[in-house]
Amino acid sequence: MLINFDQIRQQTVPVLVVILVLVLIWLLRRLLIMILIRPLRKMLEKSGRDDIDTIITSIIVPPVRVLTIALSIFIAAQLITLDGNARIFVQNLTRTLVIIAIALIVYRIVTQVFLTRGRLYSITGIVIEEALLPFARTGLQIIIFAISLVIIIQEWGYDVSGLIAGLGIGGLAISLAAQDTLSNLFGFTAIVGDRPFSVGEYIKTKDVEGLIEHVGLRSTRVRQLDQAVVTVPNSLLASSAILNWSRLSKRRIDAKIGIAYGATADQIETLLNRLREMIAARESVDENSVIVNMIDFGESSLQILIRCYVNIAEWAPFTQEKERIFLEVMRIVDELGLQIAIPTRALRIANLGELLDQPIQHAEISGTAGGREDEVG
Repeated sequence: MLINFDQIRQQTVPVLVVILVLVLIWLLRRLLIMILIRPLRKMLEKSGRDDIDTIITSIIVPPVRVLTIALSIFIAAQLITLDGNARIFVQNLTRTLVIIAIALIVYRIVTQVFLTRGRLYSITGIVIEEALLPFARTGLQIIIFAISLVIIIQEWGYDVSGLIAGLGIGGLAISLAAQDTLSNLFGFTAIVGDRPFSVGEYIKTKDVEGLIEHVGLRSTRVRQLDQAVVTVPNSLLASSAILNWSRLSKRRIDAKIGIAYGATADQIETLLNRLREMIAARESVDENSVIVNMIDFGESSLQILIRCYVNIAEWAPFTQEKERIFLEVMRIVDELGLQIAIPTRALRIANLGELLDQPIQHAEISGTAGGREDEVG
């Protein structure tokens, strides 16, 4: 049997050429990675961010490997004679690998950039709460995967309109079935994003008042003053007006005292000046907020308004300071010989001797301690 060396050579040479091309492409892969990373590494060295060098490397290397495989398959198909169906298959496979490489780049960029809040801000300048990062990252990854899958299916000649319509109907059914869960999840997103309160703060809404103990995906736990724990759906909290007492920077004293009638104008003026000086001199009080004025002639007293801001946010220390201020007010009133009025009334009846025999003909009602005086006939 004669060996046909020409035929063997014709069959062997293309295979060897393909192997040689694949080896060269594999070597060029490393060169391509070095070429892409080198300028980025120089730029990162100037900015002093060594950790981003690792990020860029992890983003570039996997997609370049996939592109290398796609290029190898494409060149091998050009060197080897293929029939029509095989050539179409190789073309579709090559385009699929290119799409996967592009999607992989975007996917890994999202994964690395959205890894931490600080990294996201340093790269993009966008500020997102740490608790929302997993949701944002997972949502973008799902979108990237879905778009890539649809494009790949179209590349292989399949109609995706029915698939998209089916997914839309299925998604609508799921969203309707899980409406409460989704609303609470979006409520959690709003709470974490806007930060109207944090764990450990005291809030008040139309439905609940107390200390925040836990913020979950579905609900928030609030411990009331009676120590009962209330679980509130996040959707309800997100749509409510929230009063956050823990974020006060200062509290207000707003009080009225009544000075008994009989005090002279000079005494009242001296009292007002003494009170202003005393309150403004306290370290805890905002001096510019002090208001001490006589505001009204009341039924049984002269009305004095005392209003100021105290730079104490915590409730217990604030009440202690408020107590000290009020005690000083009482001392000043006492030093000036004045009295804090107590609303009382006295009843004086005329013709008391005839009370048992006939109706009352004349009576007087007057208020003591400077109170109002009326007459009844």
